[in-house]
Amino acid sequence: MNNFCPLSVIIVENDQTDASTLKQYISRIPFLKLLMVCRTAIEALDLIYTKKPDIVIVDVDLPMMSGLELISGLTSQKPQIILTAAHQQYAFNGFELDVTDFLLKPFDYQRFIKAICKIKQRHYNLNSEFSSKELVPAKRNTLLDDLNTKVVTKSLAKEQRFIWVKVDKKMMNLNTSEIVYVEGLRDYVKIHLAKINYIVNLTMTKTEELLGNSSFIRVNRSFIINKAFIICVKGNTIETSLNNSLPIGVNYKDAVKQLVFN
Repeated sequence: MNNFCPLSVIIVENDQTDASTLKQYISRIPFLKLLMVCRTAIEALDLIYTKKPDIVIVDVDLPMMSGLELISGLTSQKPQIILTAAHQQYAFNGFELDVTDFLLKPFDYQRFIKAICKIKQRHYNLNSEFSSKELVPAKRNTLLDDLNTKVVTKSLAKEQRFIWVKVDKKMMNLNTSEIVYVEGLRDYVKIHLAKINYIVNLTMTKTEELLGNSSFIRVNRSFIINKAFIICVKGNTIETSLNNSLPIGVNYKDAVKQLVFN
């Protein structure tokens, strides 16, 4: 059993139904402690500075002051933020403000778990592991069974590297730290960022050379993933921050194990 201190949470949500749903989700996770539910950003602002929560779950659509305005106003001792909204367009705004995760309404308990996993990874960023048995039942008899559905905490420094790629008839300068993963498409690759995708005339081998292996890992013949955007390794798959699961190839198991246990 893990002996982690509870992570304190403040909810900032004007909709009573959504607030009740969040309270129910939080009550099902033993290491979360709900401090308060606020109806407005102004009410929350004072509590965030006095209570100093570990996590703030804030909706975009709030009276008087929006959730985005609240987040941008947090300058010192900023907690980890989960931004919620009814429209996908706010995801980009959230990540510009360095939120930990964005949840598009309506979201279910499983998607909430993924956000909390990401929070916990960052909070206990001590090159150790924690078991997600506190969150969901572990799957057994799967590839990488020794992981036992463990979510792995890693300290990953962001590298500010750039690569030039040709998209249509123009050259694009891409920051590699913003690339979530790369998908192979025969003689082309699709580069997936948080908000947009680019199809580039490159092979996977050449793309792997360009990206290097310090921040990226190839998990099968068709996918290269940015280590910073890996949420968890579960069974035969790796889950990314884009809320999708990518398969681990047989010939790449050892590389994934090395990433997890080193």
